[in-house]
Amino acid sequence: MGYKLFNTVYLKFTIGRKAVLFLLFCGLNIYSQYNKSGYTDLAKQRLLIHLTSDYLHTISQGQIDKDSAVRASCRLYNLSILIPNNESYNNGTKTPAIKLLEEDKVNQAKKLLPNLKGENRFLLLLELSNYYIFKSGAEKSDLNEAEKYLNEVLLQKNTTKWKIGAMMLKANLLNQKGNAAESQKLYTEIEKLCKQSGNNLDLARALLESGKVLQYNDPKRLVYFQKALSIFQTLKQKEKEIETLSQINIEYFIARRFDDSQKLTNKILPLQKEIKYYHNQYAFDVLSFLSYRKGDLVKALYYSNKSIESMRSKEDSIFKALFFVRRGGLYKYSNKNQEALLWYTKALENNTRETILYWYKAFLSKIWILNKLNRSNEALALLKKTENEFPPNTDFEKMHFALLLGETYESLKKTDLAEKNYSVFQNIAKNYPLEHLHDEFPSAFFQISSFYRKIGKTDKARKLLNNGISHTFEIGVSEKSQYYYNLFKIDSTEKKYDDAVKNLLLSQKFKDSAFNEDQQKKFAELLIKYETDEKDKNIKLLHTQNQLQLAQSRETEREKNILLVGALLLLVIVFLLLNRYIIKQKNNQKLEANQRELDQKNTFLETLNNEQQKLLKEKEWLIKEVHHRVKNNLQMVTSLLNSQSAYLRDSDAKMAVKDSLRRMQAVSMIHQKLYHDDNISTIAMPQYIDELVHYLHESFDNENQITFKKNIDPINLHVSQAIPLGLIITESVVNAIKYAFLEKQNGIIEISLSYKEIDSIVLKISDNGIGLPNLADKTDTNSLGLNLIKGLAKQLKGSFSIENNNGVHIIIKFMYLNNSQ
Repeated sequence: MGYKLFNTVYLKFTIGRKAVLFLLFCGLNIYSQYNKSGYTDLAKQRLLIHLTSDYLHTISQGQIDKDSAVRASCRLYNLSILIPNNESYNNGTKTPAIKLLEEDKVNQAKKLLPNLKGENRFLLLLELSNYYIFKSGAEKSDLNEAEKYLNEVLLQKNTTKWKIGAMMLKANLLNQKGNAAESQKLYTEIEKLCKQSGNNLDLARALLESGKVLQYNDPKRLVYFQKALSIFQTLKQKEKEIETLSQINIEYFIARRFDDSQKLTNKILPLQKEIKYYHNQYAFDVLSFLSYRKGDLVKALYYSNKSIESMRSKEDSIFKALFFVRRGGLYKYSNKNQEALLWYTKALENNTRETILYWYKAFLSKIWILNKLNRSNEALALLKKTENEFPPNTDFEKMHFALLLGETYESLKKTDLAEKNYSVFQNIAKNYPLEHLHDEFPSAFFQISSFYRKIGKTDKARKLLNNGISHTFEIGVSEKSQYYYNLFKIDSTEKKYDDAVKNLLLSQKFKDSAFNEDQQKKFAELLIKYETDEKDKNIKLLHTQNQLQLAQSRETEREKNILLVGALLLLVIVFLLLNRYIIKQKNNQKLEANQRELDQKNTFLETLNNEQQKLLKEKEWLIKEVHHRVKNNLQMVTSLLNSQSAYLRDSDAKMAVKDSLRRMQAVSMIHQKLYHDDNISTIAMPQYIDELVHYLHESFDNENQITFKKNIDPINLHVSQAIPLGLIITESVVNAIKYAFLEKQNGIIEISLSYKEIDSIVLKISDNGIGLPNLADKTDTNSLGLNLIKGLAKQLKGSFSIENNNGVHIIIKFMYLNNSQ
């Protein structure tokens, strides 16, 4: 949806522009998923969008509205379509829903809304409103959608953070719906709120937006812009200062205050340089146009070159046809028609329907030049061809196509067809918005006026001539020369010789100011200056070519002198080459044989490797199966011993059986772990000891209040060491539980397993029980346990020691068996 820039008459052109907008978006929507602006700073990204869209909107002369130009600029540089209008409430926050909106996936974004709460919900509501308000076109359904989301935010009590942003969106919405007075009233309310809260930044933003939505030439526009500018300057908001100055500049331009526009543009350029904003091509193009209007072709050419030089990326070059048309126009007005034709042709390269907005003026200018060069048949053929491939779509295209077709038929002496097409132009131009009438309109009426004068209709010619100057507040120097020259011709035809002489002198005066000898000389010098580099390159290239030709000549002479020697050497070389070829063929055959042999070996090795992998997997499966069966066998023996113990009457025998059961369970647990774990050869000792101690503690049905303390390092032991170590722990813990503590005595059993050195491990089992008063007097059962521990320590190839100091302390030291050994 565009700002209310146009009067009621202009609404007739809305439907005609929609096709242009669609094609424009198609043409600019060819971009990758990354920022192409060259700026990471959000403020500069917003500035780039605003200045690019302002240029596109202005130079299109009403073919594209402001909001469509903004969307097109966002797509061009792959920037978010939301950021140009959300700075009062969002400074770069990205959510999944917002990303969907940026990709025009609005329906998917709306599906996320019911699940959002708090700030994320308010933010999405505002961005949905933003999306629909500034969407291209003027659909009532879009405005209703925006209003629905805005009202939800504004009706909430705790939305202070979002209120100003929501109100500014609402003001834009009201303006879009045609309620300009209500819109301005709401902006006034926003200003009061900002002043009360001391929010000067949003106050300046509101003033800027309040001016933007007003129609061109409304006196309040400049008032609002000047107030906003003052605040932005105080706050040192450079990007917003440049944006506001650019809006003032547009107002100057529309009001034909060209001197003020030129001064302001020259003020904007240093500010852009100060903040390292590099997209200056639009400002330079404006200066080129303004310099041409004043008849200063030298400066016009200078700024034209600067605008072309400022295109820094592939995206910037999208508009290059517009800059090339400006350059061609300078050649045209300096009567260098052949050079102008080259630039117009260059601007027409790769012309498509999607980019018609940029190259159509180049097409029109080329037709004018062809007629000027008396190549009207060629011009007519190009007009017909273009009409067939790219039929005029917008009113701008239709009226200018008719104008050039009329000029072409006039050159071909087909008066009826010329008058018919001139009438088409006049009928459309009659209602075209004044704010988009540029200098080509006076020139068009002067041309048609000249046509009617030539066919003897001087009254109509004079009327059309006056129409040409009534469309603008001021016409350029070149157009003034044309105007007075046409008056001179009409006065001469009507035999008003005094007026004719006066008008001829005025025509010559303005022509001399723009095309005098000094001006032409400086213009030529500047052309030479900017073309010197290219010519130098061409000279260097020619010099290089001459050097090459001279070298070739000398080489030819030398070849003549050595021709005979070469003929003799040729036979030798042929013989050597033939011999070399034969040797190479033999070597190739050997290499092929070797390659076949290598392929066979590789195939054999691959087969062997596959077999080994298969055998390895089978081996792992078999080992797991062995562990499984050992575990099952131990469980079977355990079950048998349990059954047998039920029939034993002797308590010592029962105790011996239970000790054996515990030992077998210690071993069984190791095999159980090996079967279930991926590693089939090592045991993680912290987990194993924890489970083993828990089992041993639970296996005693006594009332001892024993606490276990474990300090186990993360050690993985090979099964050959894990089994003896598990049995040692079993024996030591069982002995401590049975003998270390008096009845119902509280006790502590500590177990530690740690690295002493890199390849040495220490197991220590201690209790704080009654100890062993006389190691030699221990019972046979206990002696069997100690002997078993000693034997298991030897199996580990380690040392065994026992201390009797406030309890029993058993220490086992053994070497760590590396798994790779």
